[in-house]
Amino acid sequence: MNAKGRRLTAEDLLDFTMVSDPQLSPDGTRVAWVKTWMDRTTNSNKTQIQLTDVDTGKTRPLMTTTGNHHPRWSPDGQYIAFLAPGRKTRNPDAPDPAVSIFGGAQLMVVSANGGEIWQLTDLLTGAGPANWSPDGQQIAFTTRVKPQEGLRFTTDQSPSSADPYAYFNQDVLVVNRIAWKSDASGFLGDYRQQVACAPFNPTQWGENVQPRLLTLGDYDLSAPTWSPDGKQLAAVGNIEPDNERVGDKHLYLISLEGDTPAHPTKVFGLKAMSTDLAWSPDGAGIVVSGHDDPEVGNAGVPKLWWITPETHEGVCITEELEHPLGDYSRNNDLRGYDGMHHGDDIPKWIDGNHLLALVNIAGTVHLHRLSRETGKIQALTEGNMTICAFSVDAKAKRAVVLMEDDMKPSDLYLLDLTEPAPLALTPLTQVNADLLSELNLTEPERFEVPSDDVTIDTWLLPPVDREPGKRYPVILYTGGGPGGMRASVFVHEFHLYAAHGYAVLHCNARGNYGYGEAFATAPKGAWGKMDRIDNIRALRYACEQYDYLDADRLGVAGGSYGGYMASTITAHHPEFKAAVVDRCVCNNYSSHGTGDIGYLLNLAKYDNKHPWEAPMEYLENSPIQHVDKIKTPTLIVHSALDYRCPVEQGEQLYSALQLVGVPTRLVRFPNENHGLSRGGRPWHRVFRLHHYLDWFKAWL
Repeated sequence: MNAKGRRLTAEDLLDFTMVSDPQLSPDGTRVAWVKTWMDRTTNSNKTQIQLTDVDTGKTRPLMTTTGNHHPRWSPDGQYIAFLAPGRKTRNPDAPDPAVSIFGGAQLMVVSANGGEIWQLTDLLTGAGPANWSPDGQQIAFTTRVKPQEGLRFTTDQSPSSADPYAYFNQDVLVVNRIAWKSDASGFLGDYRQQVACAPFNPTQWGENVQPRLLTLGDYDLSAPTWSPDGKQLAAVGNIEPDNERVGDKHLYLISLEGDTPAHPTKVFGLKAMSTDLAWSPDGAGIVVSGHDDPEVGNAGVPKLWWITPETHEGVCITEELEHPLGDYSRNNDLRGYDGMHHGDDIPKWIDGNHLLALVNIAGTVHLHRLSRETGKIQALTEGNMTICAFSVDAKAKRAVVLMEDDMKPSDLYLLDLTEPAPLALTPLTQVNADLLSELNLTEPERFEVPSDDVTIDTWLLPPVDREPGKRYPVILYTGGGPGGMRASVFVHEFHLYAAHGYAVLHCNARGNYGYGEAFATAPKGAWGKMDRIDNIRALRYACEQYDYLDADRLGVAGGSYGGYMASTITAHHPEFKAAVVDRCVCNNYSSHGTGDIGYLLNLAKYDNKHPWEAPMEYLENSPIQHVDKIKTPTLIVHSALDYRCPVEQGEQLYSALQLVGVPTRLVRFPNENHGLSRGGRPWHRVFRLHHYLDWFKAWL
């Protein structure tokens, strides 16, 4: 960064390159990764798989085409499976199908040296990421099907013109299930995610392949993972009749015998279970993270569990560790576009007793060595940074990590696992070095704030070119979730506000990970109370300690749960001069039946009670119930295709504020979902930032 450089602009967002999904080759000599950039001309996000030589640092595209992602090495390192758009066969004049998942990416394979691409699947709903069998002769993946129909292919997508009734009604959605939509995928209808498998034989290169379903039923399964002997797959889901009405998840085994789909065998269940499965090298057990406490719901801190398939037993091996494994950093906006996989953050075995794992501790995420026998961890990296993904070679001698910090977005770094800790990070990519060298950026200061009987980690980003004796307005940026963790990551949006003369403050209020179980679960059943207090105390403490902050010019902003928090704060604290409420929930009662997972979040929050069973609890905990107390001019930002916090939530709040006479503006984006700020259409993202800046300029 150049202290004499130019100030960051909203349009600079379009010039950043994003690195994601590193996959180290089995021999540790090359790393495949996904390059993502924003195309100004087409207003689209572009992706392309790159190959970097670990020893020389030289990088080349794996292929000349774009749109490819999710690279996965074959066990022998000769081939790379990936996802990319398939052949287009649908009549462009046909009505748009009501189910959004039609036309998904297909499974492809290419030589690691490049060359002809082999499309393995041609499925109506596309394919999920590849998981190679240990012998390299099969590839497991997920796909969505209607249980009564089984696999359908792209040639089935347009009904025959001889059947006009079906042809002209394919845009009508008819559903029979409660979880019929997903913010990430859109309208699912009655399609369920199943496990499938495709054969791979390079001597038949280019020939049509017939994939087969391994499961079929009214349930969803994720993360198919091969046993070391290649005889079965493990997967996570819930196949019970009430599977959509509960958050419980189970580990299942799937047989490959026979020509018809098998009934999954339940092994072990938890109240919450992730999809980070890792078989031990000898096949004796599987590790997965999750928790089994029905009292904490989705707020519980995930632990690492050892599950023995033979006995159907599970035991928590990190009972004493109160920091979750994986990457839970949440306040980033430059990790590839929404829906893309930023990389593997799941534990990986390095020998029969030890794993490598990412651990979230107090606003940082570091690589650790973890003992299965004792549950003890040893930090392998250190510093004020976040490692959000990693990959290891077959002999566990090298690792490649995806790392970022407050001053630069993610890049790839090489670690020598044979060296003693802390390990040195050798840069493999520096994709934004030229752009960053042009910019005048400030570095955030981190400090602790006392709040009740806890301390709150807080970050304060000063305005650029701050003048002695001058006071500047402050934007309190509240976090999404609840859950996750604010961390040391590069946030273009925060640096943009600093470039325009604002100080930006954010913190890990109670409800975030990285500070123990009690801290993470504190707001359960009391959203907007303890965490609101923590945010306000952090802001007031900063205003007292830093003389360049103007306590009379306070703004607040936030998205998702941060939007809920921003409107809750203005209802209780009239001293704020401006607010931006982004993709919010303002009415817990109505979000129960309109959000894709609203009913699960609410049931966990309200002691398993539906809103009609506890109406006043739901409303009292909703900003809309207190809208008459809001006096702060409020900008409301929402996306039409947001199914996590549906657009009617933003519209409710907008209408209410208009009716009570509060200056307010609604910015409603078409064709965007909940992830607009992280991965929407490039020019929509810039438009959103300009409206934030205009609002703060007008009222702060």
